[in-house]
Amino acid sequence: MSTFAFTVHEAKTAITDQMKEELILTAKIMSSQIDGDLLSQINVKEDTENEAFMQVYQKLDELRGDNTDIITYVYIMRLDGEGNARFIVDVDYLEDGIIDVYADQLYEDAPIEDINMGMLEPSVSEEPYTDEWGTFMTGYSPIYDSNGNIVGVLGVDFDIATVKEKQDFLSSLVYYILIGSILAASSVIMYFSRTIIKDLNSITKVARSISNGELNVDLPTIKSKSEIYELNEGMKSVLAVVEFLTDEVNENSKEGDQ
Repeated sequence: MSTFAFTVHEAKTAITDQMKEELILTAKIMSSQIDGDLLSQINVKEDTENEAFMQVYQKLDELRGDNTDIITYVYIMRLDGEGNARFIVDVDYLEDGIIDVYADQLYEDAPIEDINMGMLEPSVSEEPYTDEWGTFMTGYSPIYDSNGNIVGVLGVDFDIATVKEKQDFLSSLVYYILIGSILAASSVIMYFSRTIIKDLNSITKVARSISNGELNVDLPTIKSKSEIYELNEGMKSVLAVVEFLTDEVNENSKEGDQ
């Protein structure tokens, strides 16, 4: 069981690491497609749905495409002078046709440390975090304007349920493979054990007959080149020697009678 637990743990770790790499790559590619100069024109609540906002929103929506089953949320943030995270454009800013996330809206319970890292280079949250929208793993990547200045950070959320689903699937797969391997190994061991025991019993029966003076016996045919085979060949040699000595004794006995 310890082997099973170790294998499952390593498999889950591998899945998590793979998803982190996918998040970093996805965030990096998406951020490179955002026009930083347009983003610089979105600064206050009143900029929500201005021309620059809508162009950035449409690009985010295009980038996410039909991958809503994998990518839960895509959004762009910026840190204010007090170090608070604020949304600039959220691809899901509308809720039932009503604006739910405004430009410059405070992101409460934001993973500030992760966002700060994402402002510097493509990165990913080390551990899942929870906010009012759920529990996620997030990839981050900085967005640059035409002068090379960082004007925001793009975030891509994977719902932790997606990660757990893959981990649970792999755990089940490892479990079935392990059980199947054990059953297969048991079947092979049982087969060879029965064969070896059968051959050994045959040789034992012959040895018992020889010890009782019965030389007219047939040794079993052992096909496998195993220790049992060597033992059987040895019994053949012993039987041949005993028969030879018996013939010699009988011959000498006849000559003595004459």
